[in-house]
Amino acid sequence: MVLTGKSIVSKGIVGNVSNDSIQQQGVDLRVSRIFKVDSGGVIPKEGKTILPTRTEVLPIIDWDGKTQLYNLSPGYYEVELMESCNIPKTAVLWIKGRSSVVRCGGRIDSGQFDGGFKTDNMGCYLEVIKFLSIEPEARIAQAVVFESEPVDDEHLYNGQYQHDKQRNQ
Repeated sequence: MVLTGKSIVSKGIVGNVSNDSIQQQGVDLRVSRIFKVDSGGVIPKEGKTILPTRTEVLPIIDWDGKTQLYNLSPGYYEVELMESCNIPKTAVLWIKGRSSVVRCGGRIDSGQFDGGFKTDNMGCYLEVIKFLSIEPEARIAQAVVFESEPVDDEHLYNGQYQHDKQRNQ
């Protein structure tokens, strides 16, 4: 069963949510920071994934002198989101792109967020197909949460990305 946005927030599955981000069957997610992915990573047969290098993209002031924009050329970007998550053992979270991003030439992708995963800032990847401008804190994706059978405590997520420890080292 897909949870409603209101239920997702009331259960504390997604946190740091603005009131206008609560949707019918999900929670809109806002841009915190954007990084250009500079290189490929390595996915080993065993052990930890070696992440690609990345460079932070800083917003610039637009022609009006007030509006900040991330101006993104075609390429692959890692997006840090403003919202946190705490996935219970009875749920799984997926991040989907908002249709406005698709209409403007971008595509959002993310792995599955398993039961037991916790982080202060969720993240996703953005493939820019056509030049795209995004304002800081813009809603670009949506968290959708599905209920599942409970995961045994010993099988809850505790991998290299728990609490963003891979990026914070």
